[in-house]
Amino acid sequence: MSTCAARLLFLTLLAATGAWTGAGAAEFDLCVRGTSLEETRTARLLLTVTGADVARIAPRLGAELANHRFWSDSADEVYGAAYDAELCGDAVAPQLELSIALSAAEAGQLQAADERGGGGLRAAVAALPALAAPATTVHRKGLGELEPDVGEPIVDAAGRVRYHLMRVYYATDRQRTTADAAERHYGGDRGPLAFGVVNVALPRSHERGKLESPSILRLEFSADPDKHVVLQSLTELGVDRWRAEVAKRAAALGKPGILVFVHGYDTDFADAALRAGQLAFDLKFGGATVLFSWPSRGSILDYTVDEQSAEWSVPDMQAVLASLAVLAPGTPIYVIAHSMGNRVATRAFKAMLEKDRSQGAAFRELVLAAPDVDADVFRREIGPAILGMGPRVTLYASSNDKALAASRGVHGGYHRLGESGKDLVILKNLDTVDASGVSTEMLGHSYYGDSGTVMSDLMYLIRKSLPAEDRERFALERVKDAALGLYWRFKTR
Repeated sequence: MSTCAARLLFLTLLAATGAWTGAGAAEFDLCVRGTSLEETRTARLLLTVTGADVARIAPRLGAELANHRFWSDSADEVYGAAYDAELCGDAVAPQLELSIALSAAEAGQLQAADERGGGGLRAAVAALPALAAPATTVHRKGLGELEPDVGEPIVDAAGRVRYHLMRVYYATDRQRTTADAAERHYGGDRGPLAFGVVNVALPRSHERGKLESPSILRLEFSADPDKHVVLQSLTELGVDRWRAEVAKRAAALGKPGILVFVHGYDTDFADAALRAGQLAFDLKFGGATVLFSWPSRGSILDYTVDEQSAEWSVPDMQAVLASLAVLAPGTPIYVIAHSMGNRVATRAFKAMLEKDRSQGAAFRELVLAAPDVDADVFRREIGPAILGMGPRVTLYASSNDKALAASRGVHGGYHRLGESGKDLVILKNLDTVDASGVSTEMLGHSYYGDSGTVMSDLMYLIRKSLPAEDRERFALERVKDAALGLYWRFKTR
């Protein structure tokens, strides 16, 4: 074993056991995370403590120290654990080093504060003079200052961030192709349920709510991760490994949970993966991101084919949701479905509950974004079966959605769930949000991911689990319509 590997093993054992080295000194190799609404920071912390034994509280103490000494107390919540290379390895997080000296009495104060809970340890850390000195971040070799973003930072020779890699786990019932390129690995035909992981690159210049892509007008003829959101790699995984990796990321460092994305019509596998990575990045989601990709043909001319494939995929989506429900007990699951993907997600959720109603408790939020679902069918059949059965359900609808207007025409004039106006759907246990007032792209159909306004509202919904009435002090305003009832809409400036 090399000297470096031996030291790493030694430090890992120290983090787990709190063993002492030298004369009254202990080293702890930790993974620490700090979260707030706008950021998620993850770092590796090598903590050396002299003068007192703090092994019992080392992970929590290390997290509070990282926040206080390195992150200017910007994190609302912090978490610590023994170092894990997959969650907090050299390729994922900056490295911090900190040495402190504590008396037995000071260590006792910290221990007592930790046992009291309720933020006592944070207050004790801030109050102890021995812990108040400023600290300097020691990064791994060749890495400069990092912005507090989720994802693996990829840097240039000078240590400047070029782009971030987001890890997206996928489950798909698309048929594999014979293509070698990651973006063409799965096609639009139906196939057996398969699992894997992709890496999505987002440039340093990425703007929230944007899915940057090459533009011929800018003489850009191929995707560049320094400028665009790019699908960089794909690896197939066996179901057992897939489940283990998703569970690990969902439960580690504060149990951030699982974010599930289900795409809509006219979406190929690559575009679905890019959107999943962008959503997770913009939401600063620190848990496991899961894409369910059903076999949309990815062609605007194949609407009816996509409809049939969406219906065909419901049992596979049900199996995935049921598996996630028991994968990491105690961790929340958030589902965002778009357009026709709502047919897959809502029917699968309904079928899961009919088989085992208790599984609904694992889901915290179900977001129906611009759903291409028959509004009457939802009112009579789907809504009563899923509303109030576990997750909060939020509907985003718009009167400016040209794609849904076209769908209404295809379906004999029957209104879609994602349309607003006089046919806006308002039901008990459904938070209905009229997004007609937000600025959108030409078709007005992808506002859930393209609009910074909607993305900000989603952050409060996903990251803070705030119901619509608690988001009124931010972007929403209450509307009480005599005919429709109570709903919310985005404020106009």
